[in-house]
Order: sequence, then C-alpha cells, then structure tokens
Amino acid sequence: MLKRVGLADRATHFPAQLSGGEQQRVAIARALATGNPVVLADEPTGELDYQTGIEILRLLDEQTSGGERAVLVVTHNREISRMANRVIEISGGTVISDGPPTGCRRRVDELRW
Repeated sequence: MLKRVGLADRATHFPAQLSGGEQQRVAIARALATGNPVVLADEPTGELDYQTGIEILRLLDEQTSGGERAVLVVTHNREISRMANRVIEISGGTVISDGPPTGCRRRVDELRW
C-alpha cells in the first residue's frame, strides 16, 4: 500500500522524518490496508500538491469500484465533491443539501482546483 501512495522508498523512516503530506499519505495507506468496509477521509488532499492529490483521489475512488467498500470524504473543496455519488452539505451543524453533486459528476481526472 505504501507503493500505491508513493512512499515505498520511505518505509523505514520514522514519522518525524516525514513531511506533513507524507504523513498524511501514510495515514491513508494505513486506513486502506485494514480492509474495513467504510473509510472516512477527512481532507485527504489538504497537505498535498495537486498531482499527488489527484493520485490519492484516484486511489480512494478505486476502493469503491467493487461495491464492497464505501469512502466518505470530508472536504471544503467543492471541486472534489464532484467526484462523489452523493454530497451532503452541512453548515452550522445543519444539513442544508443532500443529493448528487452540483452540476454533473466528474471523473477524478476531470477535476481541477
């Protein structure tokens, strides 16, 4: 899984030897390695550059392809929400919308931010 998040060459490093983005990718790899049917990803691209963010979103999207795993992404980035099947928008603790993404659903490779 470390190879999938681009960190195979950092496998022997301690957390203090990793950047914030590398630590975030390790956390994603650990979450996916468990095999749990639900993965909660809180701002999974927050510390990542655009290209690495796209790779991580592609990996998360792949996890849902078999229908045996759900990935819930929490984000402030509306563009990332366009890759979802369902978007629940919350403001001040209240659900203000629940449904398909605004506009039309996009593939990960079509996202731009």
